[in-house]
Amino acid sequence: MKLSKTLIFTILLLLAVNTQFLWTDRMLVFFPLAFFIYSMLFICVIVLFVCFVRKVYRLIKGSDRTKQNGIECLVMAATLCLIVAYPLGIVRGPQEEEVPTKFKAFHEGGGGCGSTLYFREDGSFVDRSVCFGIEEKKGSYRISNDTIYFSCDDFAFDYAVMDSVTISVHRKTATGDHLLPLFNICKEDQ
Repeated sequence: MKLSKTLIFTILLLLAVNTQFLWTDRMLVFFPLAFFIYSMLFICVIVLFVCFVRKVYRLIKGSDRTKQNGIECLVMAATLCLIVAYPLGIVRGPQEEEVPTKFKAFHEGGGGCGSTLYFREDGSFVDRSVCFGIEEKKGSYRISNDTIYFSCDDFAFDYAVMDSVTISVHRKTATGDHLLPLFNICKEDQ
């Protein structure tokens, strides 16, 4: 069986979607490149769908009832289903060892943007912000009474004040202490 251009395109698209973990972090540093590549992937999925519909139409109509066309239709259908079901890919990169989370706090901003602070049992935290891409910052924290002190070079917050329901994060600047949006606390199930 000879590989057609459509079948090669389908396989390459499936590989590109499933290997995102290798290039996503490096690419998100330069947003215009990330936007361009994700736009191209989206266009490729649309092109694959149109090619799939054309091939199925020819298969049903009877103008191209070959074994190769049937196999190509099956591969294209499986690829489209996998991309729709798992848009970030089935294959995951090496995941860092999960440390039990003590509690987490989240903030939802406008336009679907949001941020989640994961406070782990070992004294480390992860700040995962999602807005036109995913950005993660890691560091350590310590709690003294109702104040959380952060230790991270590139983290925007100096400390946070918490009560039983919310965390108010503060940033010290030359003009004073600025209160930022509240994070709602969720206790993790142990």
